[in-house]
Amino acid sequence: MKPGDLVRRSDGVDYNYGVGLVVRSLTENPFIVNVNNPKDPRWAVLWTNPLYTMGDGTSVQYESELEVIGEAS
Repeated sequence: MKPGDLVRRSDGVDYNYGVGLVVRSLTENPFIVNVNNPKDPRWAVLWTNPLYTMGDGTSVQYESELEVIGEAS
């Protein structure tokens, strides 16, 4: 996964986030770490239908929650 990739949620969540654009990797997470996998990479994703966002409009997502549907070149 890398910035520019198009993604969708792959963890079976009931909310429809739509399609997301991976904006950047997050080295520091403003929220809690994934307790099931503390080393799970975190990404800032710009969703077409976000539920929660940070100040810049992106959402924090764990890599394990996402599926790449279009790769950036």
